[in-house]
Amino acid sequence: FRTLLLGNGLHALIVSDPSPVPHDGFTTSESSAEEKSAEGDGIGDGESSSSSMATSSEECSSSDSGGSSESSSEEGDEKLAACAIMMDYGSFAEPTKYQGLAHFLEHMIFMGSEKYPEENIFDVHIKKCGGFSNAHTDCEETLFYFEVAEKHLDSSLDYFTALMKAPLMKQEAMQRERMAVDSEFQQIAQDDETRRDQLLASMASEGFPHGTFCWGNMKSLKEGVDDAELHKVLHEIREQHYGANRMYVCLQARLPMDELEALVVRHFAEIPHNEQRAPDLSTFNYRNAFRPQFHEHVFFVKPVENECKLELTWVLPSMRQYYRSKPDQFMSYLLGYEGRGSLCAYLRRRLWALQLIAGIDENGFDMNSMYALFNVCIYLTDEGFQHLDDVLAATFAYVKLFSNCGSLKEVYEEQQSIDETGFRFQAQRPAFDNVQELVLNSKYFPPKDILTGKELYYEYNEEHLTDLIGHLNELKFNLMVTSRNKYEGITTYDQQEQWFGTEYATIPMPEKWRKLWEDSKPLPELFLPEPNRFVTQDFTLFWHELGKPEIPAAPKKLLKTDTCELWFRQDDKFELPEAYMSFYFISPLQRQSAKNDAMCTLYEELVKFHVCEELYPAISAGLSYTFNASEKGLQLKVSGYNEKLHLIVEAIADGMVNVADTLDSDILAAFRKNQRKTYFNTLIKPRALNRDVRLCVLEHIRWLMIDKYKCLNDITLEDLRDFARQFPRELYIQALIQGNYTEESAHNVLNAVKTRLNCQAIKERQYVEDGTVQLPLGTSVIRCHALNEQDPNSVITNFYQIGPNTVRVESILDLMMMFVEEPVYNQLRTKEQLGYNVGAIVRIIYGIAGYSIMVNSQETKTTAGYVEGRIEVFRTKMLQILRQIPQDEYEHTRDSLINLKLVADMALDTEVARNWEEIINEDYQFDRRRRQIEVLRTLRKSEIIDFLLDVDTNNLRKLSVQVIGHRPADMPEPQPHIVEEREGGDGASEDPEGDDDEEEDEDEPDADQTGEDLFAVLENKLNIVFLPSGGTEDAIIDIGEFKKSLEVYPRRKVEPTEEEDSSRTARIEDAIGKA
Repeated sequence: FRTLLLGNGLHALIVSDPSPVPHDGFTTSESSAEEKSAEGDGIGDGESSSSSMATSSEECSSSDSGGSSESSSEEGDEKLAACAIMMDYGSFAEPTKYQGLAHFLEHMIFMGSEKYPEENIFDVHIKKCGGFSNAHTDCEETLFYFEVAEKHLDSSLDYFTALMKAPLMKQEAMQRERMAVDSEFQQIAQDDETRRDQLLASMASEGFPHGTFCWGNMKSLKEGVDDAELHKVLHEIREQHYGANRMYVCLQARLPMDELEALVVRHFAEIPHNEQRAPDLSTFNYRNAFRPQFHEHVFFVKPVENECKLELTWVLPSMRQYYRSKPDQFMSYLLGYEGRGSLCAYLRRRLWALQLIAGIDENGFDMNSMYALFNVCIYLTDEGFQHLDDVLAATFAYVKLFSNCGSLKEVYEEQQSIDETGFRFQAQRPAFDNVQELVLNSKYFPPKDILTGKELYYEYNEEHLTDLIGHLNELKFNLMVTSRNKYEGITTYDQQEQWFGTEYATIPMPEKWRKLWEDSKPLPELFLPEPNRFVTQDFTLFWHELGKPEIPAAPKKLLKTDTCELWFRQDDKFELPEAYMSFYFISPLQRQSAKNDAMCTLYEELVKFHVCEELYPAISAGLSYTFNASEKGLQLKVSGYNEKLHLIVEAIADGMVNVADTLDSDILAAFRKNQRKTYFNTLIKPRALNRDVRLCVLEHIRWLMIDKYKCLNDITLEDLRDFARQFPRELYIQALIQGNYTEESAHNVLNAVKTRLNCQAIKERQYVEDGTVQLPLGTSVIRCHALNEQDPNSVITNFYQIGPNTVRVESILDLMMMFVEEPVYNQLRTKEQLGYNVGAIVRIIYGIAGYSIMVNSQETKTTAGYVEGRIEVFRTKMLQILRQIPQDEYEHTRDSLINLKLVADMALDTEVARNWEEIINEDYQFDRRRRQIEVLRTLRKSEIIDFLLDVDTNNLRKLSVQVIGHRPADMPEPQPHIVEEREGGDGASEDPEGDDDEEEDEDEPDADQTGEDLFAVLENKLNIVFLPSGGTEDAIIDIGEFKKSLEVYPRRKVEPTEEEDSSRTARIEDAIGKA
């Protein structure tokens, strides 16, 4: 690590990864030389590579853990380089006349530069080189970042810095990008967390900068706005605030320090600077940041989703100054604790709340240079809402506990030790994540603390902690109740936030709640966290203990019976005292009915509820677990320091067996209501509904979420008890244990699980066999309306089914996506502005390959039918795109994909996830990427064209899933504009025919007409009606009927023997050697 300060004032942090740069084994030395030469030509302009412009620097080194770099891993040893540049300018500094301008400016920066004038040319270059780029605007900073193969770093920096030196930002590009900003806003307009932040922003005191609307939309950037003036202001803002003296850069690659420094100087030293400084926000007093109403009134907010929560929000001084002692993080730990003696455990035992979160969010609105918002958020059950006074009384007692409990030093030092261990044994992060984190740290921490400033508790400071606890013990906080049920005395939500339209009501703080605070007494059930029994003491590395033996790259099958299979691999690469354990408890119950599927999810939630208090200390100690319903059972994943991981697995297994005996009618009622809310909140999101419908059509046995939602109320206590008792009795368990573990210990863990569950073999195998239906030739369409009538978002996914997957098919599709990823974005998003979120992706469903193109549009701007048509027009041009790619560009992109597949895993979790996918999909091709590389090396462009031509001509099987958003009843159907490709520029002409009329769904209730709340109206009537087609194709009206006549692809299962594994590896290594 080295910090630099360039002559133009730019701060840079360079990170040199010490692992060696390999030759990829696939490109010849000649082609590598040509690549280098071509990239050298792109820099040009006689830029100085002298480092004399660096006026000061600090350097430190981080010792390597001595990892086994020689390991012949399956994933290769390539790494991606990454760069992040942060502007010391964000939405808090934007002009009040143009709210959202900082975000808009971030979008406009990408619209070409003087050196490379073509719009999106930087993205085009990055994607062709197998990379990725993005940007985001926060309240005080704007961040741009990219990752790319190391050999393309130099040329990528040239494109990147050209945008920072002299972006074009033409006026004609403004309208398109303004639409993109508005589309981005429309996608988050229904998000309750974002709406809550904007509601709090509306409470900002006059003259304070956090009252802005940072997202921006058509209203803030177009209505009453003169485009010429806006264009002028954009350029002025960039010139004033995007000066090099306000920039921070972080660059990471496997290059020597001096080479990295030379790159920084060459590309960044000529960025113009000015004398403009960032606004000094420390002059604003945090105590006056919000109007008195903020803490003198209680806010009752109507949410979009069906959720009920109680929030207490304190305004604190900015906490960045206290980073060495971190009193805010420590209090977050104490107030958010979920083990014995905690507020969360107290509320859960009474079924008043199921989740509690405490602390300061890391976004710029909650944590900035003016103030910090410390929030305690309690997700209430309906019963908890009825007992709101009791919940508040317990919360007040818990908050006050910490001012009356004596010294907290012992608890603090335990957390300090846990965090030190976490820092010592942290996994390496991908460069892409690293540069984003470090560039922000380099602004707020001195160089010596950039790596540790966010990670470590340096010192216990009684004064800092006492001050913070003093703030929390003042009756000066915002109290917000978000619920679809109205609190007593609230008859209507009579106020509305300006930008998101959030409805809310306020009343002065009730006297009874003031009295609850003032008269708060300690509760014996609430006490400090006890010493943590899950803290790891033994960090022995077993691979070292065994003398570092050679270990095969693929997991080894230790066991296979009629009830289980166990795969194992001891880690020899990452050399950390950690392990990963994955279990798939496959059951025949779940697929038998929608009701069973819903009960499986309830069972999962109840098991987690049963163990949460016992296992929360494990999470505090650096371990983690997830336990989730999957397609045909439950998946348990446990990870962290290996010494005590088995305790979590055993506790979950005990819970699976014992939870049936703990059930009663109150528990059932609370969890059934909670699950209805969860299903409801998922179903009203158009993208989630689109995915659910698509998979239900494609998978042989799958239940629509709406059907599971409808079943919930029919589940009785006896039903659930029976299900909970039956589930463990008949199972097939797939297990993978990988990391710092031994074979004997792996056997012991699985034996402990089997002993507890005592399961028998599955008898009805048809319910655990995976299958995908073969779509009919031609186009099948399924359409429905989005369930939230206030949501204009439409999601259109066109899925093209290819057929049984092979390494060759998947390789062809992967490479095809490399060629179309940028054109689909450029055409459908940038040029046609169909929606902000556009993408194409390869999809493998139970061994059946395909690809999809998705657009998230708004029905207020363009109809779903029109968007689907434009997707199809683009798809038909894909062959033309491929044919027109020059051979050298084809080889360049193919090599980029090969390099991507050779990228080394940065951490054990990536390798484990890939191995686990092979196991649960029953493919067992642990060397899949090696096989793909072998195919790609010889794959010709003509073969891809022939493949696609054959699919289009003889085997086109398309499913178009359209979830259609809503527009106001008085709004006419938007008239689309087709963007035609023309020589010399982009033209636009109206589509003379527009889109076919869409039938309204008469069965969906209209919340607006009745004035009733969305959930109250839809709760018992919620339904999805599939609409007749708006075009010439037949539409799917009934998924079950549609699938009845379709064939199911035979499931090909492959389980290679160890002999096949070793001979295949030898063949691949031989091929690589010859290459």
